[in-house]
Amino acid sequence: MKRQSRISVMIAMAVLSFTFAGIGPAAAKSMAQLRTEVLSIHQMPPGWAARQPTEDLRMGCLTHLLEPKGVKETHFEEVYFLGVGSLPLLVETMTTYSNVTAAYKKIAASIANCQKVAGVLKGYPVTGTVRPLRMPHYGNASVVYLITLSGKHITVRSDYAIVRKGGVILALLEGNYPAVSLGQFQSFLIKAVARVK
Repeated sequence: MKRQSRISVMIAMAVLSFTFAGIGPAAAKSMAQLRTEVLSIHQMPPGWAARQPTEDLRMGCLTHLLEPKGVKETHFEEVYFLGVGSLPLLVETMTTYSNVTAAYKKIAASIANCQKVAGVLKGYPVTGTVRPLRMPHYGNASVVYLITLSGKHITVRSDYAIVRKGGVILALLEGNYPAVSLGQFQSFLIKAVARVK
C-alpha cells in the first residue's frame, strides 16, 4: 500500500513538473505584452516621430547578435523613432527566448568579441569599432557599447545597450551624427527598462 502511494505521489509530481515546466518569465510574455512594454512616441522629445528606418546599423558581427545559436527565440518586437529631421535614430528591440539567461550570456559574449565591423551605410562603405562603455547596470544584467562607423563622407556613432530583465532581453540603440548625447541615451534606457514588467 505504501509503495502504491509513493508511486502515485511520484507520478503526480512528474505531471506537475511537466505542466509547469514552460511557465516562467520567458513563457509568460506574449507578443501583445511586449507591444505594451516597448517605448511609445509619447515618451519621445517634441518633434520626434515613429517611423520605419531607412538604414540598418547592424552589420558584420552585429548582424545576428540577438539570434544566439542554440537558443530558440519565442517573441520579438521592435520599434523605431527618428528625431527632428532624420537623426538621431532610436531603435528598441525586445525579445523573449526559450532560455533567456543562456541567450543573454551568449549575446554578451558575442558583442564582447565583436570589436570591428564593416558594411554599407547610406550607400557608402564604412568600417567601425565596437567598444564597451562604463555605465550603471540595468535590469538583472546589462552591457553597453559605443559603435563608431566611419566612411568617406560620414561618421555615425551609436550607443547600444543590451539588458536582461526578467524573461526579456531589451536592446536599445541610439545613433547620431557626429555624436550621441549620453545623457539622452541614458534617459531613454531608464524609461525602456522601467516599462519591462
